[in-house]
Amino acid sequence: MSAVQHSFPLRVDAGVTRMYELGLWDERTLADIVDEHARTRPDKPAVVDARGRLSYGELNDLSVRLAAVLHELGVGAGTPVAAQLPGCTLLPALHLACVRIGALFMPLSTAWRGAELRPLLATVGAAVLVVPGAGGIDGDDFDFAGLAASIRAELPGLRAVLPARGGSGETIEALAAAADPLTDAQLAALRVPAGAPTLVMSSSGTTGTPKAAVWGGNDLKALLLHNVVPRLRLTADDVAAGLAPAGTGSTGYIFPVLTPLLLGATAAILERWSPRAALDLIVAEGATYATAIPTQMVMLLPLGLEDADLSRFTRFNNAGAPLPPSTARELEERMGCRVQSIYGSTDGGVPVMTSVDDDDEVRRTTVGAICTGVDVRLVGADGAVLAAGEAGEVCWRESKSYGYLKQPAYDAAAFDAERWYHSGDVGRFDERGNLRIVGRIKDMILRGGTNIFPAEIEHLVAQHHAVADVAVVGVPDDRLGERACAVVVPVAGATPDLAGLCAFLREREVAVVKLPEELVLVPTLPTNAGGKIDKAQVRERAVRELRSRSAAATTTDHPATEGTA
Repeated sequence: MSAVQHSFPLRVDAGVTRMYELGLWDERTLADIVDEHARTRPDKPAVVDARGRLSYGELNDLSVRLAAVLHELGVGAGTPVAAQLPGCTLLPALHLACVRIGALFMPLSTAWRGAELRPLLATVGAAVLVVPGAGGIDGDDFDFAGLAASIRAELPGLRAVLPARGGSGETIEALAAAADPLTDAQLAALRVPAGAPTLVMSSSGTTGTPKAAVWGGNDLKALLLHNVVPRLRLTADDVAAGLAPAGTGSTGYIFPVLTPLLLGATAAILERWSPRAALDLIVAEGATYATAIPTQMVMLLPLGLEDADLSRFTRFNNAGAPLPPSTARELEERMGCRVQSIYGSTDGGVPVMTSVDDDDEVRRTTVGAICTGVDVRLVGADGAVLAAGEAGEVCWRESKSYGYLKQPAYDAAAFDAERWYHSGDVGRFDERGNLRIVGRIKDMILRGGTNIFPAEIEHLVAQHHAVADVAVVGVPDDRLGERACAVVVPVAGATPDLAGLCAFLREREVAVVKLPEELVLVPTLPTNAGGKIDKAQVRERAVRELRSRSAAATTTDHPATEGTA
């Protein structure tokens, strides 16, 4: 079948050839796969949200009609279509519509405002922006339509801003209902290659403009069908619960929504996060597995998990950040499931993951073994590949084909000339080939010439009976340069102290130089739009608290200074 030329150049090299030879890539688009499920099981539930559900037949029809709407707006191959929506059935329908005409589907965080949206949409050249319609998002009265209108006035390339559903006016759902579906001949003429870019996942950027990481259809199939499916042991009978924000495209979308749709299973999407709403969704839909970020998993623990009907729930997929082993153990014991973790990045892809078949120690304390079709190596500060057992920066390639959309500076910073992605994470492989993450290069604390990797200490502190969550950060020290500060969320009713935490760590044979020298207790740890702990905010809070203590101590030691500036 003929295919139109995509504006984003396709890779043609030995790596691409290898992926075909391994059977990880083929000529089916994502829409082809979902369409086959629609033909064979049209009435089976495909995707569910807080306001309704779509069968595979209905999802197929809606996506073809949405493709017609986008095509009428002048959207074509390589054109970004942005959607700032909560978890809803419209997200996968829009994605499949974009696949059919070669457009780039770009879901956006509903936590973002003008400071993030304006530079991102201008940089990538988005032609369409879909926003919440009348009623907005449950529990959030922010005026998304007003913000979108102001952005459109500043970006002439943004041809259309469309509300998603409900209310009066020209919503994209109303337009789709009135549209004539594209014919088979039109779809064939608009078809792009299976490996073409299809999804743009965004994340916070270092320059103020969010990163726009491009994923091809074959990249997603290799990751989801050939790695996630076997390691989570998924089948068409599964029901997935998507708990993380679906608008970021990563943990909240590709694992709990796109994966089951490619498999012919069912995806249930949470519109707006709360621990109770998440547990209710799992129970109401009879979910067999869920995907969440660690912060959300920790927040489920205070609920009456033992009283919920979790008879069908057998797997809990963690992605986005490290999960404390104690949290994994408690969830497994109280929910009757097995925790499985995926390690990687929105920008670079996924190099390793655990399997539900791994033993408890591997699943809870490592991020697993290398994925099929991915090359991984650990490198030192000089760029040299390290020997087995040594800790170094985790680098990989062939996990995804593309870098960033119209962001060459981000490409240059993340990928080297041979297309190895440099993660910034420091890891070590154990004797069984499982990767352990021990820290981040940028988060590394340099204490008097000694390198301290926070993740290594966080992993142990999180096991303390009085600790609900923890982040270890470096704080300034006039003599040593930096020292480690543990910022801890205590378990309800507990008050951990620094001496007790250090004694706990010494029992686990932690080197004295790595012990936290400061402790700050907080009710919660700040997170970014993607739900990950925001280390920059944690560090700022720790520094403020310690300075406040120092000032108070000075005032106490020198009463004459009271009341002075």
